Amino acid sequence: MTESAAAPSGPGSTAASPEVRRNPVSTHPIASLLIGLLLLASIFFALYVPLYGRLTPKVGAWPFFYFYLLAFMPVMAVVLWVVTLLQRRFDTEAGGPR
Repeated sequence: MTESAAAPSGPGSTAASPEVRRNPVSTHPIASLLIGLLLLASIFFALYVPLYGRLTPKVGAWPFFYFYLLAFMPVMAVVLWVVTLLQRRFDTEAGGPR
């Protein structure tokens, strides 16, 4: 009439959990580095004004400043889309929401 005791489930329990959650950054270091570099480059190219803050050269009748900003926005939209795709890959592999 003796029953075995239930396995402890508190914070100090020694029972191994069936699914161990790992840090996605340590699981995918190359993708994490790529995300970091893409975001850092997007911030740098937006904030480093001497790169594009000049009147010459001109593209058509526009100063380079306006052309750079008009070209920069679609490029950054694509870069941030790639970053979100890489981050979603982390969530789906870790068993998170899709």
